Amino acid sequence: MEETKFAPGEVIHDVATVRGMYQNWFLDYASYVILERAVPAVEDGLKPVQRRILHAMKEMDDGRFNKVANVIGQTMQYHPHGDASIGDAMVNLGQKDLLIETQGNWGDVRTGDSAAAPRYIEARLSKFALEVVFNPD
Repeated sequence: MEETKFAPGEVIHDVATVRGMYQNWFLDYASYVILERAVPAVEDGLKPVQRRILHAMKEMDDGRFNKVANVIGQTMQYHPHGDASIGDAMVNLGQKDLLIETQGNWGDVRTGDSAAAPRYIEARLSKFALEVVFNPD
């Protein structure tokens, strides 16, 4: 910040350059995105969107498979950043075949095939997720 002086020793106000303010704001926002949203947490290895998907699936859990479109809609209550990002994160979780049990065409990472539309594929929490991730102990 620069000080503007009109008389010797008299300071009227501080002037901040717009360029400096935007540079600071951009760096603050970029570090927030990297540290809080893009990098998985140390505690559980999940990104916030993945944690929200699992929470929504736990709330919907009745033992049956649910349409992914319904899970995405339920997750939108907790993650209002768009259905595409939620769907992509859910497909990534489902393709790992660890926390989510899948049914339908979920694509293949090795061949580059993408998953079918969310209205055609189904998912439920795996037994591992129910016993380990949601274990109250």
